[in-house]
Amino acid sequence: MRLYKANSLVIDCDGALKKLYMTCLSALVSSEFREGLMAALECAEKHHIKLWLLDLREIGELDEKEEEWLHRYFFPSIMAKLGAGNYVAMVLSEKCYNLLLHEAGKYGLRSYNEVIIMKNFFDLEEADNWLNTKAPHLA
Repeated sequence: MRLYKANSLVIDCDGALKKLYMTCLSALVSSEFREGLMAALECAEKHHIKLWLLDLREIGELDEKEEEWLHRYFFPSIMAKLGAGNYVAMVLSEKCYNLLLHEAGKYGLRSYNEVIIMKNFFDLEEADNWLNTKAPHLA
């Protein structure tokens, strides 16, 4: 089901798989990015969705303003509204992924706590497969 559509991104929800998909189509448009993620959060809360696939390959790097919004507002909102056990696969451009790998090392590409388990990828299929391995734990 299509949750949100804008020029720069689309967000879909698969209720059967309990998974949200965000696909960036072009350069980041801040208002659409935020509005789309908040629509996804509302859907996740309503349908008890814990799996998020964020395909950010087309936007390159997030600017500092959007990173700050994610960390200060969006991720805390996930924690408050969805509780523990949320899995977020972020698919980055290969260039951005390699830069992050160089700066943070392999273990810097993931974040583990009981609330949001996040992992970065540059391959969409690999990211989706990782999320699929998490689905049985949510039953």
